Amino acid sequence: MSGRALRFGLVAILAAAVAAAIVGISSGAPKSKGQIIIFGPTSSNNYVAQLYKGARATAKTEGYDLKIIENNFVQSDEDNQVQQQLASGKKPVAYGWWPSDNKAGIGSQRALAQSGVPVFMVNQLPIKGTEKYWVAYAGVNDVFNGFVAGQMLLKARAALKASGHKLHSPGGNVIVVGFPAGYSAGTDRDKGFKQATKGSGIKILGEQPAGFDPAAGFKIGTQLIAAKKSQGIDLVYAHNSALDDGVIQALQQAGLTPGKDVMAVGGTCHGNIGPLVKGQEFGTGLQAARLEGVYMLEAMGRYLQTKKVVPGAFQAPAITNKIPPVTVVHRYNFIPNPPVYKSNVNKIKLWGYSVKQLCTY
Repeated sequence: MSGRALRFGLVAILAAAVAAAIVGISSGAPKSKGQIIIFGPTSSNNYVAQLYKGARATAKTEGYDLKIIENNFVQSDEDNQVQQQLASGKKPVAYGWWPSDNKAGIGSQRALAQSGVPVFMVNQLPIKGTEKYWVAYAGVNDVFNGFVAGQMLLKARAALKASGHKLHSPGGNVIVVGFPAGYSAGTDRDKGFKQATKGSGIKILGEQPAGFDPAAGFKIGTQLIAAKKSQGIDLVYAHNSALDDGVIQALQQAGLTPGKDVMAVGGTCHGNIGPLVKGQEFGTGLQAARLEGVYMLEAMGRYLQTKKVVPGAFQAPAITNKIPPVTVVHRYNFIPNPPVYKSNVNKIKLWGYSVKQLCTY
C-alpha cells in the first residue's frame, strides 16, 4: 500500500470513529450505573423465571447491568459460584443473595459482605446471626404469606361446615405439603400458618416436604392421603398453588372431591389458576413473582442512589392501579400478598395487573 493510500485509510478510520462517537452522544445512549450481580436459583422454575423477568426489566429502566448467576437449588454449587466471582477480582455495585439453603450458605454470604460490596438479601428472609452480612432485604414476607394462608384455611373450614360437612375432629383435620427440606421459605410459611391457626383446634394429621411443582405435590399428597385418609381429611394446606394442584389431583384419585368434602388452600399462586377458578382450590395468596423482581431491583437502585437504610419493616401497599415507587429503603422491604378466592379472582388487581396476568405462566 502506498503512503498516500495509507494516509487516506487512517483518515477514513478516524472519521468513522468520530462519527460513531457523535451518534452515541446525540442518541442520548445512557451510561450504565454499574453492574448488579444476583446469585439465585434456576429459572427452569417458572416462578423464578417470572421474578427474573421483572428484575431484568427494572434494572434496564434504572440503568444497571444485571447479571444473574443461577444454580439448581444446590447450595454447594452456589458457594462455588460465589468463590469464582470473588476470585475474579471484579466488583459489581451490589450483590443480591438468594440462598438455596439459608443456614448452609452463611459462609458465602459472609464472604460477599466482606468484599466491601453491599449485599441485599432477596426472596429468602435473613436468618439470625447474619445481621452484619446484609444491608437490606427486599422481596416476599413468607411468615406473612403463611399467616394469610392460615386465615384462608380458617375461612375454608367455615365454608365446609356451612355446607353441612361434618368435621373429622372438633377443629378439623389438615394435611400439609411443603417446600423442600432446608428451604427457609417453607419454615417461615409454617411459622406464619401456625400463628394464624393457633387456638383454632385444627389438627395437623401429617406434614411432609415435597418441592415446588404439581408433580411433587401429587407424589407427596398421594403418600399423605394414603396414610391419613382413614382418620378423615377435611383440609389441605400446600405452600404454593402448584403443589396444591398436585394434591388436588391426588385427592380426586383417592375418591375425594376438593371444594365439597375437602377444602384446599395454596399458600401463594404459582403458574395456574385453573383449580381456583373451578372452585377446587378454596384460596391462594397473590404473591406476584414478576412484581417481586421489580420491587427488589427498585429497592436496590434506591439504596445505591442514597446509601441510606431506615430501620424497621415496610410492606408496600396493595394498590390496584400502579407500582408504588420505593422512596425510602427500609431494613425489610416487603411486597403485598392479598388473598384471592374464586369470588374475586376475576376482579382483584395488584399494581395495575390482573390475577391472570400475575399468576399464569
